Amino acid sequence: MNCKQVFASLVLGSLLWAGALPADATQPNVIVILADDLGYSDLGAYGGEIETPNLDRLANQGVRYSQFRVTPMCSTTRVALMAGMSYPAAGNGSYKNVLPLPTLLQRGGYRTMMAGKWHAGTRDPRDRKMFDRFFGFLGGLTDCFVGSNDWYTGQTQFRDFKPGFDATTAFTDSSIEFMGEALEDDVPFFMYVAYNAPHHPLQARKETVDKYIGRYMDGYEAVREARYQRQLELGLVDPAWTPAPHGVEVRRWNELPEARKVVEDARMAAYAAMVDEMDQGIGRLIAFLEEAGELDDTLILFMSDNGGDYNNGSIRTDADQIPWKPHNNPTSSNGWAWVKNTPFNFYKHACHEGALAAPLIAHWPKGLAGRTGQIDRSPVAVTDIYPTLLELTGVNFPKNDTSLKPLTGRSFLEALTEQTAFDAPSRFLWFNQSRAWIEDDMKAVSLYGGPWQLFDLVKDRTEQHDLAEAQPKLTSELASKWQAYAQEIEMSGRDSRVVGQEQAGWGWHRLQMFAPQLVSTFPENSKLTAPGTTRLEMHFSAAVDLSGAKGKFLRLFKVSDEQNPVWEMDPDASHPSQGKRRLCFDNIPALEADTQYYVLVDPGAFKVGGKPVGVINDGAYWWRFRTTAE
Repeated sequence: MNCKQVFASLVLGSLLWAGALPADATQPNVIVILADDLGYSDLGAYGGEIETPNLDRLANQGVRYSQFRVTPMCSTTRVALMAGMSYPAAGNGSYKNVLPLPTLLQRGGYRTMMAGKWHAGTRDPRDRKMFDRFFGFLGGLTDCFVGSNDWYTGQTQFRDFKPGFDATTAFTDSSIEFMGEALEDDVPFFMYVAYNAPHHPLQARKETVDKYIGRYMDGYEAVREARYQRQLELGLVDPAWTPAPHGVEVRRWNELPEARKVVEDARMAAYAAMVDEMDQGIGRLIAFLEEAGELDDTLILFMSDNGGDYNNGSIRTDADQIPWKPHNNPTSSNGWAWVKNTPFNFYKHACHEGALAAPLIAHWPKGLAGRTGQIDRSPVAVTDIYPTLLELTGVNFPKNDTSLKPLTGRSFLEALTEQTAFDAPSRFLWFNQSRAWIEDDMKAVSLYGGPWQLFDLVKDRTEQHDLAEAQPKLTSELASKWQAYAQEIEMSGRDSRVVGQEQAGWGWHRLQMFAPQLVSTFPENSKLTAPGTTRLEMHFSAAVDLSGAKGKFLRLFKVSDEQNPVWEMDPDASHPSQGKRRLCFDNIPALEADTQYYVLVDPGAFKVGGKPVGVINDGAYWWRFRTTAE
């Protein structure tokens, strides 16, 4: 299959529907609610223990999807939602030759409105040709209590962050206000509610956080297992799939100091509280529609923008973050990210299922009669929402406009309303260090430019049995299709370079933020290593300079003892590594068997290529490894 054939196979789905309602039909209202970094298993309706009665109600009275996929990153999913194609296909978020969904719905007679986080490329949501009404912020994150300088009401900067202000309530209030205006004017509306919950900073009211304190003291493994068992009871996941175990990047709960367990419990409590308060806001949206008599003929789609997020923060400051105070940045660890993405593999930023699998709930009493509480296993994706909403609203995509790129998704409206089979198109996925191609039930995926893996998504959606070696021809074929499509949409050489054979451990992209010139470490990050070694080293593509950084330390700790380093050093220019590309320390105590370690590096501890390195803080930037048993 050549490049144009690959491209044609992706866009064909968007040509298979007619965007026209019957003459006697009315245009339903549409609300798309987008959560930020919410994991697959967080909601009660998806197995979670967090209290989400309003979203559970939508699921129990509507349809929940078990195989909905988004993209690996919040911004790339948001662009895909607005553009009907992947972020790279949409000009890397520039929307070049792309007609955004709200603009087209406007032309079809809809009042388009948005409240929340934009972070969806260079198109300006304040433009009235995008949204008739806008309230929210433009960037990727915000302080929920005092905001930031990118908040706007329409074109006017918003600075009214009074005591008691919180983002979730403000977005809910504005959504209700905007919908009320549309109903008063008797026009159908498209309401896009893009909560920043539960993206960090994990901020919520003290009384909500306190409700969850102590609920997570059983630890990562226990909470994940409880979620998995509920998923089995609900029928969401196949019991034949092996739940993905955590990797070396996740600390073992039984090895954590008691004080760290308390901190970890509080971090997840803050996250749960943020989800809880978002659900409360959604309850207010539902109540408004009920009181207005509009709930029955309003399609509500609830989804998340990617899988659960992994480690942020810092081991030295996590205990000091207060979720109910402004200017704090509570975060959650990759142990909790593993829990959020139950039962799947990896986290946000990967193209493995832990990053792609997300909840999708469809609630529309008038259109979904007879489907109450059903689980739909159709493999729909975020790029399918654009054509689905066009078909629903009767708005036609201008296919004769040759300047526009065609949509790559496929409408699933008939599958939703008539329970017909959904024939999914091929899926192209990408974000910086990850890529995947899904075709039929097979998936080729690569992480950090490592070798392609191959998984059967029917038998093994948790990606525990790599078939690449057993099926090299199919692996090569899917990889070639990914490469051909990347070429067709003119991806940069850096983003589409051919993969190699070395597989870095999870967190490698964060270590390269610490030092872009970093080539490798020993022991390798997030991997197992043999006990007994007395060496710690980093390899760089430029020379190391240890001068002028007195008082800046490198330290090695056991996960079980955060107070007493196993080894520490404040190296200077007299060290043998000065001026070389390898920074090596061969005087550490022999590593004990079956023990997890982490490294801390003070910011600016040395220079590489003349530039100071960043920080390794066992939080946002980590270097962890574990020794094997004797």
